[in-house]
Amino acid sequence: MARSALFYKNQLGGFSTVEDMSRSTGNRWYVDSGHASASDTAGFGYTPDAPAATIDYLIAGCTANNGDIIYAMPGHADTVSAAAGLAIDKAGISIVGIGRGTAQPTITLDTANTATIAITAANTTFENIHFVANFLDIATAITLVTAPDTTFSNCRFTDTSAILNAKIWINEEAAATSGRLTVEGCKAKAYGTANTHFINFAGTGDGHTVKGNVLMGDWATMCIGGAGVITDALIDDNRILNIVATADTCINVAATAEGIISNNRCCGGHATDGIVCGDMGSLENYYVDQDTDLSGVIEPAIV
Repeated sequence: MARSALFYKNQLGGFSTVEDMSRSTGNRWYVDSGHASASDTAGFGYTPDAPAATIDYLIAGCTANNGDIIYAMPGHADTVSAAAGLAIDKAGISIVGIGRGTAQPTITLDTANTATIAITAANTTFENIHFVANFLDIATAITLVTAPDTTFSNCRFTDTSAILNAKIWINEEAAATSGRLTVEGCKAKAYGTANTHFINFAGTGDGHTVKGNVLMGDWATMCIGGAGVITDALIDDNRILNIVATADTCINVAATAEGIISNNRCCGGHATDGIVCGDMGSLENYYVDQDTDLSGVIEPAIV
């Protein structure tokens, strides 16, 4: 049967539905840990009335690059307690949270400092998900192993405390092929005292976009950047507070990185150079020491 913007569908294990296909013609899945009937067993996850209990269970049922969407219902809480405890290994899926504020769905990393969300497939989207670090010095919360076109949109990233934290929130691994990472409209509150990066560009990804985020934390190396030589990147319109009281930075890319760093507003802790652009074009970025009662100045300096 041909599909239209509104499509009538018989749901296995539930009532027939009329679905809005304007976003995607893929399958819809539902996860809700708080639902009395939630279960990671056959016949569950097809409707909000009989949801699955975990995201990981539903990923196995998705079809690669089919446009499948996993809807995390308001108040859903997932946990990741081991390395690759949540493995995104099916290409082209979207994990979309429904609910705002305290009802925003959460994925909490706990139990071990090796707990990770490992993305090993292309075209993954996380939207409106609250990621929480709740163990001492989690080494890397989210790893992009071979994960081109990964997107984080309107998500939150939170350290539970100064010692229950993610040292690196998003890591593009050095040996990875993970170009075109997009992090847009997200918020971070990451004050772990052992933190090093919010985003670490360890690899050589092409076409990354980091735009319109509000990032506040304590990153002893840098908030955004890394040693990897990224190309055709856009780092634009971010608001960054890095409170670390040493000569470290808000944005710092490799010397031969290429792209544009523009319109960022950054506050830091006594960094000599709060924004280091390498070979990337720099357009109207401002930086100021957070302890001074002054407005920011253009950095790097005007030629």
